[in-house]
Amino acid sequence: MNSRKLGYGIFDSTTKIIFVVVVAFIIIVGAKTAYYYGYHLFNQTAVYDGEGDGESVSITIEDGDKAGEIAEKLADAGLIKDKKLFKLQEKFSDCKGKEKAGTYTLTTKMTPEDMLKTMSGLVQNEDGTWVEATAESSSGGNKALEEDEELVSEEESEDIDVEGGESEEGEDSEGEEEESD
Repeated sequence: MNSRKLGYGIFDSTTKIIFVVVVAFIIIVGAKTAYYYGYHLFNQTAVYDGEGDGESVSITIEDGDKAGEIAEKLADAGLIKDKKLFKLQEKFSDCKGKEKAGTYTLTTKMTPEDMLKTMSGLVQNEDGTWVEATAESSSGGNKALEEDEELVSEEESEDIDVEGGESEEGEDSEGEEEESD
């Protein structure tokens, strides 16, 4: 009877130790996974972080593609490393659900956030800010708006015209009238 109690005691202790080790393992793996996704969710990196522009890849997004389908296409093209992470990044992005159908030229130097912005119809200016693409400039790439400078200069000239009292067009037309008199 004494040996029976000893056997049950050893079995009980062994079972408890195994249970504690398994629970600790699950907690450690869960913590590592949570840290990995949390870190990369807010600290996005490109697949290629060397010198140069990286490799350019054309991706076609179909109408109605969800984040999972887009992640699959990007992973197959070598533009992202982790499909689950990309889906989380899309979920917490300002571009959530705004991806537009089309063919986009993306590079391995782009972060997932840059890819999402490009696929949402935004383009990056020379100063690094993202703005809505116009119909003429929406080529699917991430090039800056070429006519952005022209738009700014037109707006500035309108402000000057209002402040100056007469517009340049008015001066030209008055000058022409004087010549014809």
